[in-house]
Amino acid sequence: MRWNAVLALLAASFTTAGLVAGSLAASPRGTSPIRAAAPPAEEALAVASRAVTLNGAGANSIDPLYEKVFYDYHRSHPGVTVNYQPAGSSVGVSDIQQRTVDFGDSEIPMSYKDLAKAHGTVLQLPVDLGGVAVSYNVPGAPQGLKLNGAVLAGIFDGTITNWDSPAIAKVSGVGNLPHLAIVPVHRADASGPGWDLDEYLIKTSPAWFFKVGTSKPSKSWPLASIGVGEQLNSGVANYIAQTPGAIGYVEYGYALKGGFANAALQNAAGRFVAPSEASIAAAGAHAAMLAWDHFDIIFQPGNGTYPLANFSWALMYRDQPSAAKAAALRAVFSYVVTTGQSAAGSLGYAPLPANAVALAKTTLSQLR
Repeated sequence: MRWNAVLALLAASFTTAGLVAGSLAASPRGTSPIRAAAPPAEEALAVASRAVTLNGAGANSIDPLYEKVFYDYHRSHPGVTVNYQPAGSSVGVSDIQQRTVDFGDSEIPMSYKDLAKAHGTVLQLPVDLGGVAVSYNVPGAPQGLKLNGAVLAGIFDGTITNWDSPAIAKVSGVGNLPHLAIVPVHRADASGPGWDLDEYLIKTSPAWFFKVGTSKPSKSWPLASIGVGEQLNSGVANYIAQTPGAIGYVEYGYALKGGFANAALQNAAGRFVAPSEASIAAAGAHAAMLAWDHFDIIFQPGNGTYPLANFSWALMYRDQPSAAKAAALRAVFSYVVTTGQSAAGSLGYAPLPANAVALAKTTLSQLR
């Protein structure tokens, strides 16, 4: 089910449409908001009586949550079939642009440039709050090894090459790490986690800023010639697990499942914080003005805030080919952002904050 989850799902009563009918629909900046009308009762009955298939593709960072939530939804609402291919954020964006799927998913929302290539108006709604773990496989190293931006930059730009480096010992306070070659692992495909770590390094290491030559983070890893590149979170996680000396970045849910040792990263308050449900939630709490074009929560203030946290965004067209598709998308994703969030903590995510849930519901109300 992980790689192509086919789950029978039914929006049993589709009264979710009525739930959001009175919500104020999000509108482009500078325009007046509009209200989306709920389908009439006879339309809802017609929708509920027919089978609907939803096809999606995108970020594999959210796959553990989607897998669990779609399965739980299926148990009580059999009927609509959902296929999700966790092929990466870039695939989620390109598939939506080409309109070959009903929904996509990306850790970095589509930009204005991306949206201009779409065949219609694309809605973007937050569906999870996660974090990027910097995980390592170093025999004898403690869990929560303290690392800051300067040391991480040195590891990923190739200037720090062994685990017993004095630079690592000075920051971490651990002086007995083995004389073992460091193997930095990055994503070979475009990714949200790579964008997040790149931004963290740009903000915390002048050396990294000058090395990459830009203040704008990139979804494609900027120093791909250094270290090893692997596809998707799963590829990076597998490489770390199998390679003594490896260090790489993965969605925290994958690190949790793999039982990895994860670095405690220095945050904006100068504290060293490891990824956890609480520290990721602390980062999400700073998303007071959350929107698809205002989504960045990297390196936020607060003693307990994890500096590498992010939202994942579902992508779908506002104008659907049928009432059945619109109602199914609305019902399924309303469940994802509400009841489905109860599964977040055990899978390495934090539940969406209230303002993110409100944004998601308001965005879904625009489906038609």
